[in-house]
Amino acid sequence: MKSKKVSTTFTVLSMAAGMFLTPASAYAEPLASGQETVVDSSDVSTDDSVSEKTDSDSGASETPEKPEDSSSDTSKEPEEKDDSEDPAPTEPDVTPSVTPSVTPAPEPSKAPTPDASTSETKPKADSESTKKDANSSSTSTKDADPSSDNAAEAAAVEDWSQTINYENYIGKKDLRAGFARVDKVYAYAKVNTRLNVRESASTKSRIVGTLSPKALCYVISDSDQKWVYIESGDVRGFVKSNYLQQGKTALTYVSRTGEDNMELAEQVIDPEENEAFSYKKETVYDVTNSSGEGIITFAKQFVGNSYVWGGNSLTNGIDCSHFVWQILTRCGAYDGEYTTSYGWRSLGEEVKSLADVKAGDVVCYDGHVALYDGNGKIVEALNEDQGIVDTRKVDSDTILTIRRFTSNDEIGDTNAEKIWNYLRMHGFSKEGTAGIMGNIANEASTDLDPTLLESGSVKKSGLTGTQYTALVDAGSISREEVIHSSSLGIYSGGRYGYGLCGFTDPEIKSYLCKYTIDKGKSLGSISGQLDSLIVYLEKHNPSLLERLKTSDSVEDAATAFLREYEKCKDLDREEIERVSAAKQIYEVFQEYQSPVE
Repeated sequence: MKSKKVSTTFTVLSMAAGMFLTPASAYAEPLASGQETVVDSSDVSTDDSVSEKTDSDSGASETPEKPEDSSSDTSKEPEEKDDSEDPAPTEPDVTPSVTPSVTPAPEPSKAPTPDASTSETKPKADSESTKKDANSSSTSTKDADPSSDNAAEAAAVEDWSQTINYENYIGKKDLRAGFARVDKVYAYAKVNTRLNVRESASTKSRIVGTLSPKALCYVISDSDQKWVYIESGDVRGFVKSNYLQQGKTALTYVSRTGEDNMELAEQVIDPEENEAFSYKKETVYDVTNSSGEGIITFAKQFVGNSYVWGGNSLTNGIDCSHFVWQILTRCGAYDGEYTTSYGWRSLGEEVKSLADVKAGDVVCYDGHVALYDGNGKIVEALNEDQGIVDTRKVDSDTILTIRRFTSNDEIGDTNAEKIWNYLRMHGFSKEGTAGIMGNIANEASTDLDPTLLESGSVKKSGLTGTQYTALVDAGSISREEVIHSSSLGIYSGGRYGYGLCGFTDPEIKSYLCKYTIDKGKSLGSISGQLDSLIVYLEKHNPSLLERLKTSDSVEDAATAFLREYEKCKDLDREEIERVSAAKQIYEVFQEYQSPVE
C-alpha cells in the first residue's frame, strides 16, 4: 500500500470525550422539614465585587447567607459554631497554596510529550527495537544498513512523532462507570459568596471544589448529618449542612429555575485525585455504556434493592419490566417508551438461539423479563420476597424469546478508543492492537480518521475524504466505483488509499464494501472497516491474524502488520516510524480503563 506520510503540517483535530450528559428528569423525595431553611430569592447576592479575604487557613470561606452586621470577623471557617451565630458573608480564599484554584488540564494518558530524549520517538542508530537486521524479513525492499542515514531517519521520525497529540488518543476517564444512578435530591448553596466542597468531613481537609451562591448540587447521602455528601458537575465531596438549602424549598426553587439554568460546582481538584469521589457508589450522573458488559455492570449495582409491583425506582422499588426499561434506557441502549414484559417480546433484534445469547440481551419469559449476564445467569427484579437478584440460571424458566438492544460496534469517546476496544473485543492482544494502531496512525493520520482519502485521490477527484464518504453513503458513488474508481480517475496508473488502513487493492476494497455499504453502514464506519480487515486476514493471511491476536511484543506486531499487510515502500524507514508510534500508543493505553476488558 502506498503510505501516507504525516508531516508537521497536519492539523490535529480535537476528539473531545463527551463525558457530561444531562441526566433525565427524576423526582426528588422531600427531606424532613427540620432540614429546610427557607431563603427568599432576594437574599441571593449577585454582587461579584465582594473583596477577597486572604487567610493561610484553607478552610476560611464558607459563610451562610445572613443580612447582618458584616463587621464580624469571618476569616476562619466555623467548625463547631452554633447555627444561630451565622457569620457575615465573606469571599473565601479559594487559592490556598496546597489547593490550586485553577484545575490543571486533565492528563488521562499521563504520557509525556515526545522529545528528543525519549528513545521511542527518536530511535538510536544501533537500536534493535527500531531497526531490523537485513535478514529478519524476506519482504524487505532494501538491506538494513546500520551506518546509512541513521541520523536523518531518526530526525524524520522525531518530526513525524511530534505531530501526534497523544491526549487525543484516549478521552477523559469515566470515573462513574459502574456507579448506581439514583433519583435526584436537590439542594443549593445557601451563601452569598462561595461554599467550599471538602475531600472529607472536616474543615482541615482539602477543598476539591466550590459552589457559587445558589449553585445546584445533588445530595447523595448523609442529608441529616452535620456534613452532607454532595455531587455537582464533576465535583463530589462534603459540605456543611447549615450552608446548604435542602428539602422542599430547594426542590421548589430548582423546579422553578430549571436545572439547566443553574450553575454547578467549580472544580479545584481533578476527580481522579479526589479521594472523596468514590465515597459512595451512587450518582445522578448518566452512565451511558450500551455495551452488553456495561449494561450488566450497571444493572448489578441494584442487586439487593426491593421489588414493587408497578414500581419504577431502581432504589426504592421496581418490577421486572420497569427494571429492564430503566437499565437499557439509562445505559443508552434503548430510547423507546416503557413497555410490559409482553411488549419486550417484539422489540429489538431477535437472537436466534440460546447459544447466541450475549451479555445485556433481554430474556423474555411468560409474564416475566430479565437481562442476561453473559455467564449463564440473569439479572432481574424477581418478586417481593427476593427483590433484585442475579443468581438464577437463564434457563430456569421456559424462554419465549431473546431480544438484543446492545451495539458493540464502536465503544469509546475517541477514534483511538473505539479502535482499541473493537480490536480487543475481537481477541487481539494489547500488543497486537497497539501494533495495528501504530500503522493506522501513519495511514490515516494521527487522528485515526476512517474517512481519510489520500492526497493524490483528493487532487484527482476534487473531493475531500469526508465528501467522498458522504457521496458513497448517499449512493451517488456506487460500490463498483469504490472498488475500481475508474470514472473518477483516482487510479490512473497508480493506487491511492482510503480509510484506517489505506485500503487500496480492489480485492481488499471489495471486502471494505461488503462490510460497510452492503451492511448498510457508512463507508467511513470504524467497525465496518475493521471487520473487513479481519475477514480479509482470515482468508488471505490467517497466520498473521493469529500472531496479532497472541503477540506479546508491540514491535513484532507493528512490524508484521507493516510487512505482511501494508507492504508499502521504504519498509525500513516506515518500520521505524510505525514501531515508534505503536509503542507510544501502547504506553498511553496502559492508563485507559477499557469498558470491554
